[in-house]
Amino acid sequence: MPKKFTQFSILLSSPSDLQTERDEIPNLIDELNKTYGKSNEVHFDLIKWETHSAPGVTHEYTQQIINEDIGDDYDIFLGIIWKKFGTQTAVAESGTEEEFLRALKRFNNKENIQILFYFKSEAVPVDDIIPDQIAKIKNFKEVLKENNVLYGNFNSSEELISQLRIHLPKRTDNLLMHSTNDYTKIDSQENNFEIFSDNEEIGVLDFIIQFDDYMANANLALNNISDATSIIGEEFKNKTTELDKIKKLPNFNKNLVAGILGRTAKSIDNYTARLLLETPLYEENFESAIKVGSIYINNINKDNIQENIENIKSLLESVKSLKDNIPKAINGMDGFNDAIKDWPNVYSVLTRSKNKLLTQLDLMHLTLKNSYNLTHEFEGELEYKLKL
Repeated sequence: MPKKFTQFSILLSSPSDLQTERDEIPNLIDELNKTYGKSNEVHFDLIKWETHSAPGVTHEYTQQIINEDIGDDYDIFLGIIWKKFGTQTAVAESGTEEEFLRALKRFNNKENIQILFYFKSEAVPVDDIIPDQIAKIKNFKEVLKENNVLYGNFNSSEELISQLRIHLPKRTDNLLMHSTNDYTKIDSQENNFEIFSDNEEIGVLDFIIQFDDYMANANLALNNISDATSIIGEEFKNKTTELDKIKKLPNFNKNLVAGILGRTAKSIDNYTARLLLETPLYEENFESAIKVGSIYINNINKDNIQENIENIKSLLESVKSLKDNIPKAINGMDGFNDAIKDWPNVYSVLTRSKNKLLTQLDLMHLTLKNSYNLTHEFEGELEYKLKL
C-alpha cells in the first residue's frame, strides 16, 4: 500500500539573467524528493512561471497574469538575484520584488510560509553593468534587512545548489514543526534513485568512503596552499630585508635592486601558479564532499538514526578538521596580501605579477569564506541529526 506524502510547493522567483540556476534547481528538487523527501514522507513541487503560467492578456499589467496563474498556494518562496533586478510592475520595482512582497505579506499574516533569498556574488562583466539595476538591487537588500529577512550569497550555480541541499530540508523541518494545518497528501511515487542499496551497509559505506576521500583531498589542497603561502611569505620577508640593506649602502646599485625585484616577481608568479592549480582542486573536492554528505544526511530520520550515529560522528570529525584549517589558510593569505600591497609600483614586471596575484588572492579569499560558511552549516546539520 503506497504511503501518503506531505506535499510542499516551492515558488522560484528571479529575473531572467539566472537561467543556469533556474535550470539546475529542478534537478535538485528531484534529488531531494528521492532523499530527504522519501526519508521524511515529503514531496516537493517546484513552481516556475515557465511551467505554471502561460501567455495571455490582461486589463491590468503583465505580472498580474503570472500572479493569477501561480497564486499564493505555495509553502516556500525561493528568490535569487544577480545583476538584473527586473522590469518594473504596477506595484513594485520588478516582478521578483512583487512576488517577494506577496510572500512577505502572507508571512506577516502569520501563515506558515518560509522565505529564502540569495544574491549571486560573481563579478558582473563590465559590459553588463546597468547602474540603475545595481542601485535597485542595493536598495532591495535594505528592504530585506528592514523586514528581518536573512539572505544568502553564492558565487556559482554549484555553490547555490550546495546551499539549497542543506537549506531546503532545514526550512521544511520548520514548516512541519510549526504546522497547524493539514497539508495536501499525495501517494508516494516509485523512483529508481536509492542512496541505500538492498545491502544497506554497503550503500552507506560507499557514501562515507566517498565523503572521506573528498574531504581528505580538499584538506590536502588547502594544506598545499597554506604551505605555499608560508614559503612565499618567508621569501618576501627575506627579499624585503635584502632590499633595505642595499638601500643603506653608500654606493647604491640600481641593478642589484632590479635583480631582487625581478626574482621577487618570479617567486610571486610561481605562487600564483600554485594557487591556480590548487584552488580548483579544493573547490571540486569540497563541493563533492558537501554534496555526498548532504545526500547522505538527508536520508537520515528518527527511524534509522541509531544505525547511522557512528557514521555521522565520523563525518562530523572530518568537517571540524576542515573547518579548523580554513581560517588558518585565510589568515596566512590575508597577511601576505597586506604585505605585498605595501610594495611600491616602481618596477613594471613586479607590478604585473603583484596585480595578478592580488586578483587571485581575492578570489581565493571569497572561495574559502563561502566554503567556511557552508562547512559551518553542514556541521550544524550533522549535530542536529545526532539529537534526533
